[in-house]
Amino acid sequence: MSEPARPRTLVPVSARAPLIDVDMPAGEALRVILLEALAQVNANVPVAKARHSEGLHQLRVGLRRLRTALTLTDLTGLAELDVRAKAIINKIGPARDLDVFVTELFPPAVGELGARRGFELLAERAERQRQRAWDAAIAEVSSSELRTFDNDVAAAAQAIEWPDAIATVAPQLLDHAMRRANKRGRHFAQLDPPSRHRLRIALKKLRYAAEFFAPLYPKKTVKHWLAPLKELQDQLGHLNDVAQVRGVIETFLTESAAGAAMQAELSAAAGLLQGFHQTRSEAVARTTHQQWKAFRATPVFWA
Repeated sequence: MSEPARPRTLVPVSARAPLIDVDMPAGEALRVILLEALAQVNANVPVAKARHSEGLHQLRVGLRRLRTALTLTDLTGLAELDVRAKAIINKIGPARDLDVFVTELFPPAVGELGARRGFELLAERAERQRQRAWDAAIAEVSSSELRTFDNDVAAAAQAIEWPDAIATVAPQLLDHAMRRANKRGRHFAQLDPPSRHRLRIALKKLRYAAEFFAPLYPKKTVKHWLAPLKELQDQLGHLNDVAQVRGVIETFLTESAAGAAMQAELSAAAGLLQGFHQTRSEAVARTTHQQWKAFRATPVFWA
């Protein structure tokens, strides 16, 4: 007698390199890139529904990669899909942001500053908001709107016509993404948090575009160029997480408190938490400047 089928384990799905080559027309290559990004989104929907934090993260990564693919060119119809992708990201984003706060930003501060009643109150409020954000995220990824969006992206991908060779087009697209990042990073040492965030977004799009077209180039040269970019992105990501701490905490403080004493404990804990991360972000900002210089000095692989 055969054993009953075991339930399928839900595993987060990371991005894969699109199967493109130098002999492809640009339209066919872009179609493959779009559908590969869409596949990552769809593969992570059931994982996110299971409240798997990494599954939601990979779903958001897939949507961001999809947005980059949709905005690589000005082909008709893709811009409207980009707007819809952004709206989905905005609805699922708070759950992931609160995951990062609860699991990565809050514990080290409490570990160093020591337990106190205010931290306990902040943790309780963070968890309540986190659960509400997850409920909203699951509702979004379970919606008919997402299924319609999926179908519309697939249809748009199939309708793309672009006969130019991808080997000719790719360097032009990468040059454009690189110029945009360089513009955002001008006067790097003087960038404020919002400006650093805009640079981070530009670098993220540059990296995704580079990964899309990587199969067209020697692996070693691509890897050499991507290494400092990934390190720079990690540091900018940390700075962005820290910059968001203030806004996240302010939402906790707006909840009604039982009395003045509790509100005072919450405010004191919030101030300590913000100070903890601000001190560490200043050191990270200095090393990030050096990483920016290292990245700028690395020859591009598509020249």
